Amino acid sequence: MRIKTSELINPALGLLGILLLFAMAWQVMRPFLGAIIWAAILVLVTWQPYLHVRRWCGGRSLIAALLMLLLMTCLLLVPLIVGGSQFVEQAGATVVRVRDAFSHGWPELPGWLVKLPFVGSQISKYWALLGSGDPELLAKVREYVSPVASFLLGLLGTLGRGVLELGLSLLIALVLYLEGETLLCWLRALMTKLAGRRGNELLHIAGSSIRGVVNGFVGTALVQGALAYVGYLIAGVPNAATFGFASCFLSVLPGGPSLLGLPVAAWLYHGGSPGWAIFVAVWMVGIVGSADNVVKPLLIGKNSDLPFALIMFGVLGGAASMGILGVFLGPTLLAVCYAIAKGWLFDAIPNTPQLQAPPASSGSGDEDAAR
Repeated sequence: MRIKTSELINPALGLLGILLLFAMAWQVMRPFLGAIIWAAILVLVTWQPYLHVRRWCGGRSLIAALLMLLLMTCLLLVPLIVGGSQFVEQAGATVVRVRDAFSHGWPELPGWLVKLPFVGSQISKYWALLGSGDPELLAKVREYVSPVASFLLGLLGTLGRGVLELGLSLLIALVLYLEGETLLCWLRALMTKLAGRRGNELLHIAGSSIRGVVNGFVGTALVQGALAYVGYLIAGVPNAATFGFASCFLSVLPGGPSLLGLPVAAWLYHGGSPGWAIFVAVWMVGIVGSADNVVKPLLIGKNSDLPFALIMFGVLGGAASMGILGVFLGPTLLAVCYAIAKGWLFDAIPNTPQLQAPPASSGSGDEDAAR
């Protein structure tokens, strides 16, 4: 049976029109894609609390969604804005102090810095050369300062964009709360079209993986913040609660609480408390730092059937390829691929034997077998 060319034109034009339509829609939605994904993650993790709040509000979805929006704003957005403003204020004050110190000539280094073993004399030597205007040393300083300055400016810009994106995500989350059931029906229908009877299973795996990763990071942040607060409190550090709260946010970074703990230890050492300085350094690096390697895998693995090795690769690889958003998407993508591969390999095989360790045999049994 021959197919006429005219019979192919209309389907081809229809397909081209659909692809063009989706391409234009993608261009419209692409600037908001990151905020939409963040909002979806927030709503997914807090959906059960939202249902409780809605029942408490007598089934009024708008009031419950507004209350959840207010709660997440207080927990997420306000601390970032306050912390960022304080950082800018302290940075400005530091610049003023440095400028005043250099206004009366080249200042001398603190005595404790000069007396540091092994490195104190070298620091004093290079500081004197820098004050005398040594051209070779100045060229090296400019060579290293320029990339650092560019990095700091880029970091400030990233933080600013992150705060704006988080604010937009919270507004989108309000819409997702109100239309959550409808969107879930659409998503289930899409997964059924793509994966058939396993669509709902894959959807459940993706949701469990995201909840596991979020619970792992939040739980680790709370544990590390509490441990850091206890350590600072024992050492008598002023504003221990503030430092503990800052450690919660720094726990997102590998070794983040140590970035704050080691300067505090140096401050204690400079203040004449070498014993407490050693305690804070060991506590922050050894105790608080190791909590990240214990709590996070336990909480993530509890909510996901993904093997621990794939969880680790998902978190690290996702962060390396997609930034902080990849921390949540990496394990999710690996979990879905793992479920698809597992089903493809084993579901079609009836009565697939499970790999089990052989039962431990006693010494007498071994002797009987030998006989």
